[in-house]
Amino acid sequence: MAATPLQLQRWQVLTSEQQQSVLALHIPPEQIEFAGTMAQAVAVGEGASPDEVAGLAVLQAGVPVGFVVLCQGARLPEWAPTGAVALRAMRIDSREQGKGHGRHALTLVEAWLGEHWPVCQLLALCVDDQNLAARRAYEAAGFTEYTAPKVGRIGLVRYLSKSLKVVARA
Repeated sequence: MAATPLQLQRWQVLTSEQQQSVLALHIPPEQIEFAGTMAQAVAVGEGASPDEVAGLAVLQAGVPVGFVVLCQGARLPEWAPTGAVALRAMRIDSREQGKGHGRHALTLVEAWLGEHWPVCQLLALCVDDQNLAARRAYEAAGFTEYTAPKVGRIGLVRYLSKSLKVVARA
């Protein structure tokens, strides 16, 4: 039996039950140490323009299995190249990890950007050097380092990016 496909849905249009499920995603303590809590990830978009921040739940059959935060424009973090979209948070529930959800979500993010922020030509992210599973997933998805690693709050941080196809508008 094939797995139910994933989809992305903006935080603002989720049901209150889905929002609570996003906030309850199980993120291991070592990932929280590097990337923060789910509440912190959701808060990035609070009060921000939907043209600059998109909090997207990763849903499987309507049930949240992950969450992604994208930022651009004035909300672009200092580490991201000018004009890029930054993948500020990508969280997959620990009970759902190892099932390919992260790789699939990255593909969905690219499609979402093509539809909603079509002028985006570059997707950038930073990942902790010690997070080998995430680094492998990002590299498999076509991300490469765009600048030298730097010492971050906890350890070495790597900066990756991927060129995106710009959707031509008629």
